[in-house]
Amino acid sequence: AKTACIAAGPFSMEKKQVSKRLYVGGLGHTVSKDELQERFGKFGQVLDVEIITRKDDQGNPLKTFAYISTSISDADLRKCMSVLNKTKWKGGTLQIELAKESFLHRLAVERKEAKLQKEKPQRNDKACLIESLKKAGVVDFHMKAVPGTEVPDHKKWVVGKFGRVLPVLHLRNQQKNKIVKYDPSKYCHNLRKLEQDLTRIVPISELTWHLEERDDDINKKRQGQFPIIKKPPKKQRQLSSEALNGDVVLSSGCPSRSEKPISPQLDQRSKFK
Repeated sequence: AKTACIAAGPFSMEKKQVSKRLYVGGLGHTVSKDELQERFGKFGQVLDVEIITRKDDQGNPLKTFAYISTSISDADLRKCMSVLNKTKWKGGTLQIELAKESFLHRLAVERKEAKLQKEKPQRNDKACLIESLKKAGVVDFHMKAVPGTEVPDHKKWVVGKFGRVLPVLHLRNQQKNKIVKYDPSKYCHNLRKLEQDLTRIVPISELTWHLEERDDDINKKRQGQFPIIKKPPKKQRQLSSEALNGDVVLSSGCPSRSEKPISPQLDQRSKFK
């Protein structure tokens, strides 16, 4: 029974119907879709037939070929190619080849897939991750295990200090331009667990809402309040009446150089002359 099952495997693959698009060249100019459908329908289900005729400037047909979309198995396709290819039919010699997928058909398939993807409910990756970790024994990203233990079925998650489940990161080293693996379980020995008493919950009424500031010049300047600077008055020089007459008296009371008295000796010499 096992041998029969193995032998039936390739045979079932040969009979599986797949969608194929065939190029049929060398057709007569008078061939119709019904004739092509009847001719190729013996080997598989004909889904669509497209006949194209190339004409010259005067409108005379030069070349006629067709694209046939069919649902056919691999065995029937080989049989079709061996029986019909290079044969004379309707005034021409058939040339059968596998053609590329039709652009319109591919566009319709892509639109159908996009519509199905849009209608499909969006998967929440975070929820799926939490669910899969929970199945592995992780509760609230904590697991009882030795630091460095890999989470079952999760190669990118390890157990760190105090049972915390942490992700393994792959970071790019900007200096060496290579990817560096960062395992958080190897860098957790300096961590310290805070006691519950140190994290006392302070009620809202006891929170500090306002700090009294000193009323000095520095705080006023921080608030944008700058003192008004008074400009000093301009000094105007007043000339006395003596200065106007040519007798300049200094503020110290000493006469200026021009006011020095002439000695009597010089006066007598000038008289004898």
